[in-house]
Parts: sequence; C-alpha cells; structure tokens
Amino acid sequence: MYQFTGYLGAFDEDLVREDVDFLVTSCGRYRLESRPYFETVRPEGRRDYQLVFAAGGSFLAGEEGAESRIEAGQALLFRPGEPQRYRYLLSDAPDVCWMHFTGRQAGELLAQNGMAGPLVRAGLRAEYPALFERMIRELQLRRPGFALLCAGCGMELLALMGRAAQQGDASPAGEVMEEILALFHRDFREELRVSDLARRAGMSECWFIRSFKARTGMTPQRYLTSIRLGQARELLRSSTLNIGEIAAVCGYENALYFSRIFRKYTGVSPKAFRESRREEP
Repeated sequence: MYQFTGYLGAFDEDLVREDVDFLVTSCGRYRLESRPYFETVRPEGRRDYQLVFAAGGSFLAGEEGAESRIEAGQALLFRPGEPQRYRYLLSDAPDVCWMHFTGRQAGELLAQNGMAGPLVRAGLRAEYPALFERMIRELQLRRPGFALLCAGCGMELLALMGRAAQQGDASPAGEVMEEILALFHRDFREELRVSDLARRAGMSECWFIRSFKARTGMTPQRYLTSIRLGQARELLRSSTLNIGEIAAVCGYENALYFSRIFRKYTGVSPKAFRESRREEP
C-alpha cells in the first residue's frame, strides 16, 4: 500500500481547535498496490471534519449491504460526530486523498462553498492532488509558517471543489473551457480565432460557440469585446495615453474602428467618456 501522509499531532490523533478559524490537522494520499482491501470504521465518528477525495478509481462508503460507490472526481465529507465507514478494494484501483481539519469557522466555510451534503461532485482537476501533496509536505517538514500555508491550501481546496460542484460542470470539458476563459483574459490583445479555440476544446465551431454562450451568456467575440472595452474604460479613466494608443493597447489596430465599437457598446465616444470622468467630483 502506498502511503504519503503528514500529521500535526500524533498518528490519527483527533485534534479539535476552537481558538483558530481554520486548521488542517492531517493529510494523506493512499493507493492500494498489492493489499486486497483497506477499511476504516469509526462508529462514533471523529470530533473534527474529514474530506476523502477519489483522485482515481473508486471506493465504497456506508454500511455493508447499503454501500455507495464514490467515483473518481467525487469527495465524501464527514462532519464531527458522524459515523464513518469506508473501504478501498484493490480491484477498484483507488487513489484516495484525504484531509482532516478543524477550527471555529470550518462549518461556515463549508456552507459558504455550497457543501451542504456528504457527497461533493468536485471533478478531476490538476490542482487537487497538488494541493493535497503541498499540505502533506508542509506537515512533514514543519518549516516556519507551515500551519498557515496548510490552512491556505485547505481553504483553496474547499473553495475549488465547492465551485466545481455548484457550477455543475466538473468534467474535463469544463476544465478546458475554464482554461480558454483564462486565455481570453490573458491574451485579449491578440486575434483569437473561434476555429482555433474550438479545436483546442475538441469541439466543432458551432458546438463551441453554443457551449461558450451557455457558460458566459455571450458569444466568444462579444466576450472578447467586453474584456477589451473594460480595459479601455480603465485606461481612459486613469491614464494619459491618447485614443490611438489606448486602442492599440486593447487590441485594436485601427483607432477609428475602436471608437466605433466603443460608442456602439457604451453609447458615447472614447473622448466623451474620458471628459465625463474628468468632470466627476
């Protein structure tokens, strides 16, 4: 059995802290390599919170005869005092990451991230294993600031999982779309072709545009324009660049075309927009 673990206290110590907002007390990653099964049974539960995430394969949870299968991309959340019973079978190739946490804000943090039930459909994201392994390493080495770093990683993990679960698109395709949205914000000055973006997403152009609009409420071109004009408004408010320079910075080679687009979507010319902002108290 592969084990990579880190603990704040002794092995399997049930730490509860109400003098801090959030604290990761232990973290680990398990994979069965030859052992046929591994089972955890805690009839009285624990006093802390626990998140068990299937990074690969699957595992079983619940009483024997009424078990649920937790598939890859799903997490099981145990709250203080809840009975725990789950098992890993070699035949299911489980790759499981887990985290124990406590603190006076732990329950509220889960609620804020939409984690009301025991099952979290978090999807498969590269960030998840990386965050688990960062926490494990910090707990092992205990360098200055390790507890704060672990808390930050733990809260980021819950926020990302909660977001994925609430959006209802934790699939690999959804992750690709997020990467494309990030590309829009990073490379908005460049010419972004729908055909290239659709190919990157593994979709036809028609389906890509439909999926993009379902996600953002806009077509790709309108989304790009909104980013560019948002940048233009900020530069008109706060910079001394002339209209032509602002157009170029925002991805428009032709200043007249930029002015026409700006007026179309804001109702005023760039010059009028700048002057109106200068008149504000």
